Amino acid sequence: MKILVPTDGSEHAMKAVRRALEFAEKGGVEVILMAIAYNVSPDMVEFPGDILEKLDAEAQEALNKAKKIFDEKGIPVKTVLERGVMPANNIIKRAEEDKVDLIIMGHRGKGEFPGGGVGSTAAKVVLYAPCNVLIVRK
Repeated sequence: MKILVPTDGSEHAMKAVRRALEFAEKGGVEVILMAIAYNVSPDMVEFPGDILEKLDAEAQEALNKAKKIFDEKGIPVKTVLERGVMPANNIIKRAEEDKVDLIIMGHRGKGEFPGGGVGSTAAKVVLYAPCNVLIVRK
């Protein structure tokens, strides 16, 4: 079984990471941790490089935080850092390309408005993913 776990380092994303660890501890599971650094839309020609570096660093930090949980248990994981304007698109594309069996993600991330509902990224992934999606709330 191959599992994709998108993370932005938020509390909700880390709950999903821990749920993926539960699957991985049972064996026979390949986990792919993914972070997306927000990028500018293609029509914005110039964007200060220092801001891109900061966004890349934040995404890498989220990946490192998630990977550390697996490292502490001695479970290998693959990590992927991408740039994107709409994280859901990156997640769906990665799931297709890597032929994942399951996406595990938090019900909302850093950029979602509080209120208890499912965030726009999670909602889009649920609608368009090529595989099952487990949305973690607790």
